[in-house]
Amino acid sequence: MMTALLIALAIPMSSENLVKNADFSQKDATGKGALGYQSTGDAFWSWVGYTDEIVTAGFAFPAKAKASGSVSQMVTGIDQKEGKWIRFTFRGLPEQNFQVSGDQLFMKIDFYEKQGTEYVDSAERLIYREVEKDRKELAVNGNYGKDGAAIWRTYEFEELLPFPEVDSVKVSVGYKNGGGKSNAQICFFLDDFSVVQLQKSSTGLVDPAEGPKARNQTAVPTTEGLVSLGGRWYYQPAKTETLALNAAGRFEGTLRVTQANANRLFYRDDRLINPFAGNMTAWLRKGYLDESGYPVTKDTFVPDNVTLTFDGKAKVAVVRAKNIPNHPTAKFPDTYGTQGYNPSYIQVQKSVFFLPLEPVTNPRAIAMTARDENGALPMGSVGFAVNGVVFYNPFDAGMQDASSIMDRCCGHPSPDYRYHYHKYPICVNTPFVDKGERHSPVIGFAFDGLPVYGPYESNGVMAKDLTTNKLNAFNAHFDEVRGWHYHVTPGKFPYILGGYFGQVDRRNFRR
Repeated sequence: MMTALLIALAIPMSSENLVKNADFSQKDATGKGALGYQSTGDAFWSWVGYTDEIVTAGFAFPAKAKASGSVSQMVTGIDQKEGKWIRFTFRGLPEQNFQVSGDQLFMKIDFYEKQGTEYVDSAERLIYREVEKDRKELAVNGNYGKDGAAIWRTYEFEELLPFPEVDSVKVSVGYKNGGGKSNAQICFFLDDFSVVQLQKSSTGLVDPAEGPKARNQTAVPTTEGLVSLGGRWYYQPAKTETLALNAAGRFEGTLRVTQANANRLFYRDDRLINPFAGNMTAWLRKGYLDESGYPVTKDTFVPDNVTLTFDGKAKVAVVRAKNIPNHPTAKFPDTYGTQGYNPSYIQVQKSVFFLPLEPVTNPRAIAMTARDENGALPMGSVGFAVNGVVFYNPFDAGMQDASSIMDRCCGHPSPDYRYHYHKYPICVNTPFVDKGERHSPVIGFAFDGLPVYGPYESNGVMAKDLTTNKLNAFNAHFDEVRGWHYHVTPGKFPYILGGYFGQVDRRNFRR
């Protein structure tokens, strides 16, 4: 007997970006700045990246001697009913020789009341130490094992509203004490401002008003009020939404997830996370090819770059992806650029993947040999990132190591024009930002349903360097919180997967 579930919201969340002109694309009245932003000092509005890259407008902080500056926006519409936590993020790229002294690269949130006219408080977070940490620990993730930190990644600052009267915040990114080689062409680039309100901290911070008991609580995710879709997957229906359940309360219907309800889809880790929130849309850029193979002549927004359909009876999620990267890329074909020779385009795909919701390990699983002579991991797609872009095995044609001829987001297109990753794609926007201070977040899934995590096992410790509970030849290991899972291994073969440790839905190999 099937029943319908109607459930009230238990964990209200907001995914609306309150920043105006978030991608800096609209010009202000002068034509020399971005609409809605204020800049100071040496910061300037520009196209951010190399001439052989497909990039957008943003701001640049040049590294000339003693340089300083900032870019900010006053964000209105703050309402504590939407959540007491402010999450400010942006995407930044520190070029290899960009330097500041005194750790003076920072994010700042200023709090205002009375419609933004009266300042009441501020909070600041220094982020240059993250740049230096990445340069130390992720350099080998770059082409030919160098400059792996000169890449787009997300920076995050989360803060509690200090007073109930706060109705506006000014968010800023700035720097002081520029240094390096005193070269105005060496910059820190920034793009994609985002401010959202949350009911609960996404980084594990605790509201002091909740008392010491809250601070001492163990990080056990609660699934109360959520519908189990199978395995570690849960969903929170809207007030008027119904899901089909059997008499035992098990989900046996179908559920379609798009960007509109991605913040209601949860994956149980050491917390409840939204792996696909903010990752299901993309821009089809001028210079790519459309689905029919014609050149794209104008940037076009794609609202359904990734969609998921959960099948409760089959315990599988059907993932449909157009495989359009939602981050900057090189211009392909790239015959003379910094990424090395690649004659292929990036083209819209019609990919369909089948993701087991309750992964099962394979007792007969075989890991790859050094050149995959045993065919343990096929050429082509072996999994996908949370933005829908596919993972490949470590090899290009001729079984050559493929980890070095990549753009600055660690991807490139194949001969069939499919953009893909062979190694850790740092540009992928994850549910919580990976600062290397704890276990990395989920960045995608293999076709056996097992999650793929970023490189870190704990604060400053990469999974590839573990001396206990080491990764096996598949790049997988087990822990009590996450079960079996993979880790990417920057600079260390096989980079993403060394084979399927779980049982794979064979439909994923049909082309």
